[in-house]
Amino acid sequence: MMQASLRNTLDVYADIIEDVEDLEITQKNVVSRLKVKLRLFDGSMLWVREVWVKGEMVAYSYYWLRSDETVIIGWDNAPHHNGVETFPHHKHINDRVEDSQERSMRNVLQFIKNFLA
Repeated sequence: MMQASLRNTLDVYADIIEDVEDLEITQKNVVSRLKVKLRLFDGSMLWVREVWVKGEMVAYSYYWLRSDETVIIGWDNAPHHNGVETFPHHKHINDRVEDSQERSMRNVLQFIKNFLA
C-alpha cells in the first residue's frame, strides 16, 4: 500500500522531481518506514521520512535543502515545540518555528511547487 501511494505521489509531481535517491521502505509487523531523497529540478532536495503504524502515519519529517545541503524549510511532527498552534505539526524556517498545515509528502511537494512557480 505504501509503495502504491509513493508511486502515485511521484507520478503526480514528476514535473518537479528529477530523481529518486536512497529509497528505503521497511516493514516489520504493523510498522512501515519510508526514507527517500528526492532531487528536484532546481538542484534542491527533499529528504523524506515517514513512519506508519497499521496504515496510519504517526511520524514524519520533510526537509527541503539547497544543493549545498543547507535547510530551506523543514516540516515535522516531533512533539518538541508545544508553543505552536498546530502542535505537534510545525515547520522550521531559518531559526524560526512556525505553524504548519503541510502534513504529508504531497502537501510539502505542492508547497514547493507553488513556491518555485
